[in-house]
Amino acid sequence: MSARKQAAGGVSVLEREEAVTANDAALGPPEKWGMIYLLARIFYAMRQRTEDALRPQNLTPMQFTILSSLRTWDGLSSAELSRRFGVTPQTMGEMIGNLERRSLIARVQDPANRRALKLSLTPAGERLLDTCEAAMQAVEAEMFEDMSARDLDALRGRMLGLHNHLGLSFDS
Repeated sequence: MSARKQAAGGVSVLEREEAVTANDAALGPPEKWGMIYLLARIFYAMRQRTEDALRPQNLTPMQFTILSSLRTWDGLSSAELSRRFGVTPQTMGEMIGNLERRSLIARVQDPANRRALKLSLTPAGERLLDTCEAAMQAVEAEMFEDMSARDLDALRGRMLGLHNHLGLSFDS
């Protein structure tokens, strides 16, 4: 049995897609689906594609997002990252530890607070992030290849509006 089939619980990707299609038929035409259901389907498809794109680099989407965040906001603490991503400090500590063991990030003592440790990308982390960002750009290009630039800008505007309406921060 293939690794991909084992990961899917012994069900092939084609068999899973056929089952999903059969289940979706019971919901009626896609135009009638609820927005949350539709957004969830899009999220899970995007998540699978990003996992597949990052797998050759032995990185998860969350680890990629942590590295990206540290490139943008160098010097964040593990506690700050756990708040931004809505995970427990223990969970974030484990993820940070894994990235540190791979020499992708480094912890540096905060000069303003000797008890706090700030996180930074290492040169190896920068190189890996460059590779992964190229893979993510390819995933994004594939996902939106059927949309015109105008439609994509309109979608981005609506998504940003929803993001704002939900009270989400633009700095996280």
